[in-house]
Amino acid sequence: MNKLLLRQMEKFFGSGNSAPKELAPLFQAIGEAYDGFDADRRLIERSLDISSEELTQINQRLRKEVGERRQAEEKLQNSVSLLTATLESTADGILVVDRQGTVKGFNQQFAKLWRIPAALLATGDDHQLLSFVLDQLVDGQGFLDRVQQLYREPTVESNDLISFKDGRVLERYSKPQVLGREIIGRVWSFRDVTERVQAQEKQTRLLRELEQTSQRLERVNQELKDFAHVVSHDLKAPLRGIKTLAEWIVTDCGDQLPEEGREQLRLLLCRVERMHNLIDGILQYSRLGRIQEDKTPVDLNALVPEIVDLLAAPPAITITISEELPVLHCERTRITQVFQNLLSNAIKFMDKPAGRITVGCTGTEEAWTFHVADNGPGIDEKYHEKIFQLFQTLSARDQYESTGIGLTLVKKIVELYGGRVWVQSRLGEGSTFYFTLPRTQGEPHHERLQTSVAC
Repeated sequence: MNKLLLRQMEKFFGSGNSAPKELAPLFQAIGEAYDGFDADRRLIERSLDISSEELTQINQRLRKEVGERRQAEEKLQNSVSLLTATLESTADGILVVDRQGTVKGFNQQFAKLWRIPAALLATGDDHQLLSFVLDQLVDGQGFLDRVQQLYREPTVESNDLISFKDGRVLERYSKPQVLGREIIGRVWSFRDVTERVQAQEKQTRLLRELEQTSQRLERVNQELKDFAHVVSHDLKAPLRGIKTLAEWIVTDCGDQLPEEGREQLRLLLCRVERMHNLIDGILQYSRLGRIQEDKTPVDLNALVPEIVDLLAAPPAITITISEELPVLHCERTRITQVFQNLLSNAIKFMDKPAGRITVGCTGTEEAWTFHVADNGPGIDEKYHEKIFQLFQTLSARDQYESTGIGLTLVKKIVELYGGRVWVQSRLGEGSTFYFTLPRTQGEPHHERLQTSVAC
């Protein structure tokens, strides 16, 4: 019998056995009910324990999912914030529209570039926005036609330039917006390229002007060639006639002429020779920069002594090469003209009984610096620039035969190579002429050769 029922029977009957016999079936039924109730209670408790555990697990899963979703939302918010900041900080104006062209979003730079009032943006009226935009453009209809074409062809990308009535130019780029595999709209970007376009137009204009200038220079060069031809043939011919006639007079009638007459004929011949040299100098000067010679390795240690021998300086003048000279990659004729003019001037104007002329060179990684020094009369500082000008001489032409072109040729040749020329001198203390020649990338490396000395 059920223990709970027995305790109750003991309260009323003293013991379970003292209960009336006729109540035995009743107590038996009550005991069985008690036993069934206990079984049901234990079953319910077991069910409650199982349900509570499942609910705890479900609750834990829900909390985890809520936490993960909260983290995802925070990441999404950060991504949106970053995207928004990026769009607002870019120099491009961004506009997003759906497949029908309805505005879905834009950044402030878009409104700034298109100068759209905030009140108009607030309306969200696409037709008003489009009308406002088209009114600013040089070709509003062309702009609209291109937009409508892109809406009809949603997969196409586009890039072009838009010209405004106020002179501004925007570069427009358009790309479809894809979500998954579906095109849901279009993204437009606009960039102000006014300065770039203006620079390109200026460059085109300058190139056109340069081409026109080049054509004019070609005509001038042709005229210069024609002038050189006239100088070479038409002017030299009468000079040769005058010289020949003067020489005949000296030969046939020299003894019959007084001393003054013979002196006049001598001056005439000298001036004819000077005129001939002047014409040659003008021709050389006119050819510089027009006629180019092939550049070859030129060993100055061999070339400069050749020039010295050709000039045949008087015995009282000593010419020394003080340093080993480099091998240059240059036009041999041009570099010969430079050294020949500098050395011939030093010889011609030497006023000392024992003349000394020195040729030397020093070098850096960028350039060679050459010098031709003498102990001649020197040059007053106020003439240091003048002597390099065309036809300028410091001595009377009847005292020294000079055309005034030699140093001008030197200056022009040196500057054609990218160098410069100058003089350091004091009156009565000699002169030193310097000139530089840059080391070009294709120039052979300097070779140390034996120094040559010519006297």
